[in-house]
Amino acid sequence: MKRLLFCLFVVTAFVACKDDDTLENEDCTMVGRWIIDGLDESTLYEFTDDLVYTIYSTTPGEFGTIADAIPNPHDYYYEGDTLVVDLNFGNFSRTVPEFKCDCNVVIGHGGTLYKEGYNLADCDE
Repeated sequence: MKRLLFCLFVVTAFVACKDDDTLENEDCTMVGRWIIDGLDESTLYEFTDDLVYTIYSTTPGEFGTIADAIPNPHDYYYEGDTLVVDLNFGNFSRTVPEFKCDCNVVIGHGGTLYKEGYNLADCDE
């Protein structure tokens, strides 16, 4: 339960201020599999076209498929450049993703996500 609350906090707090240079590449997308930095590579978010799933791992860096995700994925959509995740019960996370390192890293106020298979140490931006 503690881990779930922390993950919801990360999603909720993943808010960044937007300026004219927020997107390094306008072709960057959240669709894909993203590991949360700082959680011992034990939590991954998988974004599909309209849902975000949370997948936990007991072996750091080794994640299952959507079939292994916790129940009840969250809906998400964009309002302009703002990513909106419906956390249910009237709660929403609003984020302007700031992509770095050829779209492999997303940095925000609440933390850093990086694509599965990407070595975060290679990001020097």
